Amino acid sequence: MKKRVFLLTVLMIISTVFSACNIDLSSLLEEENKDYDFLNGGMDDVLDTGPVKNGVLNLFSTEPDTLNPILTANAYVKEYSCFVFESLVRLDGNQKAVPLLAESWEGSDDGMIWTFYLKENVYWHDGIPFSAEDVEFTASTIMNAGVNSPYKTCFENVESFLAQDSTTFKVLLKSPNSFTPELMTFPIIPKHYFLGEDILTTPKNNSPIGTGPYKFAEYKKSEYVRLTSNESWWNKGGGDENSIGLPYIEEVNIKIYGKNQSVMNAFQSQEVDVITADRTNWIGYSGRTDIVLKKHVSNQFEFIAFNLSNKILKEKEVRTAIAYAVDRGQIISSIMPGEAVASDLPVIPDTWLNDTNVVSYERDVEKAKQILVDSGWKDNNGIYYKRINGVNTPLSLELMVNDDNEIRLAVAEKIKEQLKEAGIGIEIKKVRWDEELGKVQTGKFDMVFIGCTVTSVPDISFLYSSAEIGTGLNISGYSNEQVDRYLSLILKEKDPSMKKAYFINMKEIINQDLPYLGLYFYNEAVIYNKRLRGELNPSVWGRYYDFTKWYIPVE
Repeated sequence: MKKRVFLLTVLMIISTVFSACNIDLSSLLEEENKDYDFLNGGMDDVLDTGPVKNGVLNLFSTEPDTLNPILTANAYVKEYSCFVFESLVRLDGNQKAVPLLAESWEGSDDGMIWTFYLKENVYWHDGIPFSAEDVEFTASTIMNAGVNSPYKTCFENVESFLAQDSTTFKVLLKSPNSFTPELMTFPIIPKHYFLGEDILTTPKNNSPIGTGPYKFAEYKKSEYVRLTSNESWWNKGGGDENSIGLPYIEEVNIKIYGKNQSVMNAFQSQEVDVITADRTNWIGYSGRTDIVLKKHVSNQFEFIAFNLSNKILKEKEVRTAIAYAVDRGQIISSIMPGEAVASDLPVIPDTWLNDTNVVSYERDVEKAKQILVDSGWKDNNGIYYKRINGVNTPLSLELMVNDDNEIRLAVAEKIKEQLKEAGIGIEIKKVRWDEELGKVQTGKFDMVFIGCTVTSVPDISFLYSSAEIGTGLNISGYSNEQVDRYLSLILKEKDPSMKKAYFINMKEIINQDLPYLGLYFYNEAVIYNKRLRGELNPSVWGRYYDFTKWYIPVE
């Protein structure tokens, strides 16, 4: 269950980024980097002689609102549109921007203008050449005031754009952003196909054409959407050593189910071949011999925000003691084994910018106590106290948690136990999600347990920039001139190695200041019917990643 309470001004922004309730988690085993091919049960019942051109891939969807990928509000449609449509850029498993319809790109010296050079000899499914005018048309449609596109956020920092010629697309920004290529992941739709049409109402939305490896064949309302292999795909192979090759699977059958019908049941009955795992249903898969499970880190980050105006928490030594007292590994292993990866910051671990999964503070209760003693706190029967502003103040704090999130409540109890061992008292305050948002907005909290969904752009300004205090998402009220400077340098720096160096330096400062206590990213998983073979490499940025390399052995 997810609740969204949209309050006024800042609260509206907070509720769209901070996650409130139970997230659909993957229920996984404990080993961190393990693929669960062993669930195949040993010997295959189908002799695999290697990739062959064969078969039908069955997928799940609820009824589409539209098959136009830049207009849909249906998450299933958005996901499987990658079979038909392509973007200028895609993200690989390391969160790096890699070319797709764009051959290359470059930013101006001031970082304000980005130029994308498009691939030639790319054709729409009706044989018309792809051009920069299609990109311009797509961008204009997304930015249209009457269009509610899921890709509008890609253009928040865009001042203007134009097709300079048939193979050159230029973007002018409002402010420098070196992550602009990572934002060019929206699917491109054909300008010529929609000429003279009302993009919001045209029936052409439900008979789409793209440039991708599959083309639209048929849509039967409430029953299925059928795609077939595009034998004329521009990336099908030949002289280009970087070409991918035609997909092995000949047809994709997207079965449409009613709102009350379960994707889990459809997978259990083998009506569909691929699903995203839900931790609450994991027990139903244990012992199954007909599946392959692959896990990956999700973009759901959980953390605790410290109110830096609180007279106790404004002391960095207290925040540092808390960090040493909390054992993330023990929390994960005892409450959600294998279902999360510890992380200091809201940048996915083991990606190109944040190429580690090591946290800065390993549990050391004695060190936590010593830090408190050294900063003037005194032990009083297991709970520390200190004279602050002339008042004897116990080291006791309130941790606010929304009452409809069972995992957070369990983690909060574990944190309370761990902090007690270090002489830090915690009272857990359970509140409704809307009440929690209100208290966050007004700063009426000591510590709050909350989460956020990170985007495809690893820019952490939303939590750590002083410009986000009061009007944005920096709910701790954190301000550090050096961090602000590094955030700015990262957005201006086009050299990846320099950008990474800035990030590492900034990360060190943030981890010393500790305005937030990063806890973990949840894991997710994709489960496949065992009949699917090939390169099954899902990531948060593409659950169907490398789908052209999947195949179904001939029975």
